[in-house]
Amino acid sequence: MIYQFHITLKKSDPLVWRRIAVPADYNLYQLHMAIQGAFGWENSHLFQFSQTGYMDKIFYGYPGEDIDPEITTIDARKTKVSRIFKKEGQSYCYIYDFGDSWDHQIIFEKKLAKDLNAPYCLDGKGACPPEDVGGLPGYYEMVKILNKKSHPEKAEYIQWLGLVAGEEWNAEFCSIRETNKRLLLLAK
Repeated sequence: MIYQFHITLKKSDPLVWRRIAVPADYNLYQLHMAIQGAFGWENSHLFQFSQTGYMDKIFYGYPGEDIDPEITTIDARKTKVSRIFKKEGQSYCYIYDFGDSWDHQIIFEKKLAKDLNAPYCLDGKGACPPEDVGGLPGYYEMVKILNKKSHPEKAEYIQWLGLVAGEEWNAEFCSIRETNKRLLLLAK
């Protein structure tokens, strides 16, 4: 059995989203890692799952992250995806990097009676912003600079992104093939 999700980086423009499938026996930490691979994140920051976002009193993440004594964090490694996602169309919130605040909406699309040993990306659109770019405002500023013929910071961004001479950043591009390579590496 596999679970299929549509995951969107909220407020991104152009919209950044991925459709992934994961084994039904995955826990929320494994789903977190699948999202990391699908979006190209590097798992360098904290994360949380919750029903609606920052205002919730119960989160799934790493225990001990509780800053507020009124907030409870449940261990994501001990919570099965199937325990949280029960109905098709159900929505959940995933936040990665509390500084940049990458806020995602997860929609549980369907269960499929297929076997899958590793997460798999079925579809997607939009380049994922790089780690530590400064949230969506920083990402938009980076894209604006990269689209200019010349700018004092352009060479720095090109080097930071690992682009080769003449290669351009395409904010709308998502390579499903490269995404699945990352996901396969995570599964090993």
